[in-house]
Order: sequence, then structure tokens, then C-alpha cells
Amino acid sequence: MSDPTTYADQEPRTSTGERTVTVLLMIGLAALVPVASLFAMILHMLSDGCPDGSECGRDQVGVGVAVAAWSPWAVYVAALVLVVRRWVRGRSTWWVPLVALVIGVAFWALGRSIALSAVSTGG
Repeated sequence: MSDPTTYADQEPRTSTGERTVTVLLMIGLAALVPVASLFAMILHMLSDGCPDGSECGRDQVGVGVAVAAWSPWAVYVAALVLVVRRWVRGRSTWWVPLVALVIGVAFWALGRSIALSAVSTGG
């Protein structure tokens, strides 16, 4: 039987350049997250166009804004956890922030669509 090796005994399979790229991409993603949340909060102004007593769907606008505002943070934290786990195991990590960006944009667009549909269809 061979001796089982631990992660500390293994040579990392990633290069310094790849780790540098991962860190730079995660910093860029971290800069985009608050911007996306701010734009999501601005979406709340959609309900300003609803006259009082109309069936405009203000609650639906709120749900859409919540999805658009919180999803970038959730996706970033999930990406950070995945990067750290893969980094410790010596696996490739450069693609994680790129996938997180695509997923974050998709969830933000979903929240925007939910909020817009409340105004355009009348609730």
C-alpha cells in the first residue's frame, strides 16, 4: 500500500501567474458588486410611475429589486468560497470569477425583469 498524501505534501498544480489573474479578477468582481446593487436600488423608482390606488404591483417591484440587489453579493461570496477551496487543493481557479460574473449578471437581469414586469403589465 502506498502512503496517502495530504494537500500540504502535494506540489501546487497552478502557477503564480494563474493565481495572480484570479486575484485580479476577484478584485474586479468585488468592485462591480456594489455598483450592481446601487443600480438595483435605482430600479425601485419604477414604482414612482404608478398612480395612487392603481394595480401597479409595488410588491413585485420590491421583489425584483431585492433579487437584483442581493444576488451579486450572494454570487460573489459563493465564488470566493469556491476560489479558496480550489486554491487550497491546488486546482485551477481563474475561470471562477468569470463564471460568477455571468451568473451575477443573469440574476441581476432576472431581478430587473421581475421589477419591470410589475409596471408594464399593471401587476
